[in-house]
Amino acid sequence: MMASLSGESLNWTSWPMLRSPIRAVLAVAFVVLMAWTMQALFRTTYFTVVAVLLVWGQIAGFFLPTRFSLTADGVSVRGLVSRREKNWNEFRSHYVDKEGMLLSPFIERSRLERFRGVSLQFHGNKDEVVAFVERMMARNDDTGDSAEGGVTDEPVERLGDEGQGGRASAA
Repeated sequence: MMASLSGESLNWTSWPMLRSPIRAVLAVAFVVLMAWTMQALFRTTYFTVVAVLLVWGQIAGFFLPTRFSLTADGVSVRGLVSRREKNWNEFRSHYVDKEGMLLSPFIERSRLERFRGVSLQFHGNKDEVVAFVERMMARNDDTGDSAEGGVTDEPVERLGDEGQGGRASAA
């Protein structure tokens, strides 16, 4: 982990593969087993390569480093081929789980926040990241740039119909 805190910025690199070497070995074993199975079943390299590329596209974020930068102006998340930048006034709430933090553009929980929000992965720096985000979000609340929002320790995976204007009902 590389982290630096200077004035109004916090920068770090998260590389999930290094935090979970057993999961990394299992993921590689899965891809190799899948490739071998595809080759044995279809006996064509084309389908095997396509399958491996599709699976790799889904799990590449686990194997490659992601660079995070929080400044007084906003948030930047840089991967190998992608870059995402947002200003603090675009976020209305934030949620913490054990792996990271989700910055959401919605006041209440929504299924869309995973797509429109920004996910920050902790890398041994949970306290610094949470403190920095809370300071920036409070600053936006004080200046009126953001609607009422907040932080919870609810797991981010719990997303159903909440925030969609209706409630799920048991039939």
